[in-house]
This record gives sequence, structure tokens and C-alpha cells, in this order.
Amino acid sequence: MAPLDCNWACVMAPAYVYVGIVKREEFDRLALPVTDHGASNPDRPVLTKTAHDPNGCTVVFQHWYGPTPAERAAEAAAAQALARITVAGTVA
Repeated sequence: MAPLDCNWACVMAPAYVYVGIVKREEFDRLALPVTDHGASNPDRPVLTKTAHDPNGCTVVFQHWYGPTPAERAAEAAAAQALARITVAGTVA
């Protein structure tokens, strides 16, 4: 497999390697079946592709899309704060 031309991070656990791929086009180049976890759980907007080594090692490639739960919470808090300021009449 050719090296991926993008930012990536690797976290290892016993027999597992997780690779985060920033660019969707790079993620799509991996010839593996994809699972969309965000389709059934909107709080996990992540696509994964998994490769299993015959010796027991598993590599999970991840691509996060859309806002994360923390980003959505921050956006909601900002909107609520703006609404309170607007109601108080301090914003023209």
C-alpha cells in the first residue's frame, strides 16, 4: 500500500492500531469496506475501514466528518448566549 499523503495519528493498544485520516479523499483511496457510524449514532460522525492481519493485529482507519458532540455543544451554547444578549437589548 502506498503511504497516505495526509495528516495522521496512530494510537496502539494490544493488537490494535488506530489511524486517523484527515482528508476524506485519502480515506476513500483505501480499498476496504466502509462503516458509517454516524448513520445510526449522530454523536459519532465517523467512518471506519478495518484491516485484519492473519497474526491477530487489527488496523482501524478513521475519518471524522461533521461536527463532533463537543463542537455541537459549543455552537448551541454560543447561540443561547447570543439569544440572551439579544433579549436583554444589548445587541442592536
